[in-house]
Amino acid sequence: MAEADITRNVLMYFVLPLWLAAGFADWLCHRASNIATTAGPKESAIHLLMFVEMAVPVMAALHFEINAGILYLMLFCFLAHEATALWDVYSPSTSARSHRSSSTCTAI
Repeated sequence: MAEADITRNVLMYFVLPLWLAAGFADWLCHRASNIATTAGPKESAIHLLMFVEMAVPVMAALHFEINAGILYLMLFCFLAHEATALWDVYSPSTSARSHRSSSTCTAI
């Protein structure tokens, strides 16, 4: 099996399902905390930003050959996503809303 095939298989059959499972767990936590009434437009904007930060590398992986540039793009977007998630988790301390500990764990 070629190196490109191994990389593609790891991304498609390990990384992507793991990421989707973490996103689903985060959604379940937000649903349990009744986020529709406890958060406002800022929360929605933060989640849209995190979605875009992960959509860019996924779309790049689907449309371009996986090479060092795409992997660097994925790493950069992942780090940006993590920074946004940390900002999301720690910003409630200065606002009226609060995160449950289980939601905090899945957001990171």
